[in-house]
Amino acid sequence: MIIYATKQTMERYKIVLPQNMHSPMKEMALAIVRKESGDRLLEWGAKLFYFDRRKCLQVVNFASKLTLFLFDVKVKDLADVANDIAHYLLDIYNGNAAMTKLLNRFFEDHPMVAFDRLTDRRAIAALNHTQLTFAEDGYRFYSFIENNVLQTRKINKMVNFHWIFTEKTDGKTDYFCSGERFEQLLKERYV
Repeated sequence: MIIYATKQTMERYKIVLPQNMHSPMKEMALAIVRKESGDRLLEWGAKLFYFDRRKCLQVVNFASKLTLFLFDVKVKDLADVANDIAHYLLDIYNGNAAMTKLLNRFFEDHPMVAFDRLTDRRAIAALNHTQLTFAEDGYRFYSFIENNVLQTRKINKMVNFHWIFTEKTDGKTDYFCSGERFEQLLKERYV
């Protein structure tokens, strides 16, 4: 998988582009970007936002607009973002045995993650629109606090199964739930 980060996200998290790396990981990161670039199911956009003065990330899948909100992500935690994405995906499809099986296969087929610069305008628009309309620039998340605990699982299920996304194709607007579209795309790939 490739996680494309906005400029601000790259700066705040000190993300080094694959071509600028000076470590043994450079060749692996470049290989991931070369191999998986252009496969929209494997591409994710990431944008920094703040909630309760903490750094958080919103990630969106290019193909399906499946969106995850990751909270209190520190610079040292950035290496675990791919695992966080996997855990939230398994959680939002909990109870769906067929989807759990497909997700496990998806993770086995694409176990490594590379970061790169976000330039896809559709992904940037999706990140900005979701942050503004669904998250209300983060203010909406205060309503998800129960007994002083932020209900992140509820947030991620709600945005993917109860929020309507749109996409224009050939002048026609399509309305869909991103969780359903991601499931459909994964089934088309593996079934």
